Amino acid sequence: MNEQAKCGLFTRDGAQVPLQGVEVSGELLGGHARVRVTQRYRNDEKKPVEAVYTFPLPSDATLSAFSMTCAGRRVAGVVKEREEAFRAYDTAITEGHGAALLDQERSNVFTAQVGNLLPGEETLVEVEFLQALTAEEGSVRWMLPTLVAPRYMPGAVKGDRTSHGSAAPTTRVPDADRISPPQGNPDYGLRMDLLIDVGGEVVVESPSHPLLLTREGTRTRVNLQRDHVRRGAGEVTLDRDVVLTLRNANPDVMLTPVVAHRKAEGPGTFALTVVPDLLNLATAPPRQEVVFVVDTSGSMEGSSMPQAQAALRLCLRHLREGDRFNVIAFESSFRSFAPEPVLFTQRTLEQADAWVAGLRASGGTELLEPLVTAMKTAPDGVVVLLTDGQVGNESEILEAVLGARRAGRVFSFGIGTNVSDVLLRDLARRTDGAVEFIHPGERIDDKVVAQFSRALAPRVTDLEVRFDGVEASELAPATLPPLVDGTPWTLFGRYAQAGTGSVTLKGRSGREPFSLTVRLDLPSLSDRPVVEKLWAAERIRGWLDAGLVGRRADAMKDRIVRLAIEHQLATKYTSFVVVEERQGERRASGTPETRVVPVNAPQGWSMFGSVSPGEMDDDSAPEGDVLLQGLPSKPMPPMRSTKAARDRAPGAPPSVSAGPRG
Repeated sequence: MNEQAKCGLFTRDGAQVPLQGVEVSGELLGGHARVRVTQRYRNDEKKPVEAVYTFPLPSDATLSAFSMTCAGRRVAGVVKEREEAFRAYDTAITEGHGAALLDQERSNVFTAQVGNLLPGEETLVEVEFLQALTAEEGSVRWMLPTLVAPRYMPGAVKGDRTSHGSAAPTTRVPDADRISPPQGNPDYGLRMDLLIDVGGEVVVESPSHPLLLTREGTRTRVNLQRDHVRRGAGEVTLDRDVVLTLRNANPDVMLTPVVAHRKAEGPGTFALTVVPDLLNLATAPPRQEVVFVVDTSGSMEGSSMPQAQAALRLCLRHLREGDRFNVIAFESSFRSFAPEPVLFTQRTLEQADAWVAGLRASGGTELLEPLVTAMKTAPDGVVVLLTDGQVGNESEILEAVLGARRAGRVFSFGIGTNVSDVLLRDLARRTDGAVEFIHPGERIDDKVVAQFSRALAPRVTDLEVRFDGVEASELAPATLPPLVDGTPWTLFGRYAQAGTGSVTLKGRSGREPFSLTVRLDLPSLSDRPVVEKLWAAERIRGWLDAGLVGRRADAMKDRIVRLAIEHQLATKYTSFVVVEERQGERRASGTPETRVVPVNAPQGWSMFGSVSPGEMDDDSAPEGDVLLQGLPSKPMPPMRSTKAARDRAPGAPPSVSAGPRG
């Protein structure tokens, strides 16, 4: 039989691909999203095989369920300590049973191993995750990554491989081989079927994909239109993020102040969300130092680079008279617009404009040193980062930035069709900053206005909470973030007894004391299990942020493992495993050969020298450079707050650091 007559999916070099397709389904509700990602595998070879697929999920997702269905039988997975889960998987495969393992490599990168796929048999692997959804001014943005893009892996090659990635472990990214799936031109595609139910009609749009929308009363069902280069109806290439924006004329419909979960026995769990109105605290913001850090690495080549330049030039126009600023551009090395921050004037704006216009994309994403330099330059000011976030050493960068800051805040723009959001979200959370994402086709000016509104908005710091009439414990986050005008603020906690009371938030706005009291109704019975899982995930995130070492770090790890197993959550220390016990002819013998599932080249990354399959004949996303048209040449008036803003403004991937392009 010749190559063309074979059945199944193949890469260009003739290798079999057991993954047949990915389907995303679920609900986007008023307070949260519950999403299922179903991977459909089929073995068209004559012997059992093992599939290994490294795929992304949003970094703020809470992975809550995992299952495998084969021969018409669905088996639910269980969470175990990571090495224990692997041993259970390995034992099952060795003994001829079916099994699947799900490991978290990063908070947004996961690896599924599906072993002993039998000839001619189809297997479904389902991953379920939860996300908290908060509306800002009646709008929600939901983003689903579809592939793990190549990352910059700094450091010298060192260490043994533990997985099948195309990058080798390095001194600075020891797990590089676990977060670098091989590139190819796979023929599997993506389908989506989401139901949006927020209690009223919403306007649903997407800058990333053409949509098919079906109204079902006040609910909206969202499907993807067929990609021009795919044959299946409603199936698209996994080469760029799926981005949905939901707009509601009544923002209160999309936000419930208090939700809780409690069974007849045991403690209850609550989530309190407030949107503070702090305009009465607004004062003339002090002049500040702002350092812009812009990514000009190879992964920004294509539409991302002009997007970053347009966003940066708009950012410059939101500076105020008396502010000082500088711009740092980085790739494998970095350079600055000026030796030191300069006073913002019409002349320095024009000089910075010309400097930014000359930026070009090349080299690797060596982000650590320029970002630390920016934070040391403005330790109590503002750092604005523009990047696609595609780095392998996120933890190293985060720790260095936190070590360099005093009260400085990082406001990031995630730019492009494939953004790695881990570092950007962590920087925002740990420095009391914020992050915006800009996909080709989205309005850059709206994003810039929103970021500068948050940076200048009134805020309340040094928060403390006091409960009256009810008792609460095990609060998360343990370190309370500031209240920022117009920005949703959420606190999770546990309670032993139902009741009605209040919670008072006390802090300081500048030198002035601040107090806000909110009614709190804690029910005796409530069926919202998602709240309990989100609380557990937030507790675990806080423990990981603590940065403990030695015996305390070991104790912290034990706490995380216990809580994750209790609530069945995947973490860096726990994994899902599922075993399908087989008998007779379905029980395999021998060791299955491994088939590593390749991923597409990211759309818009011209660093690969050719367009990805989803880019050909696809006119769904406008070119990024058109967004440069009409840019004003003079500074724009400052935005005082989020509310004020609303009123005023309508291929092979790189492997090591020896010269790879980011």
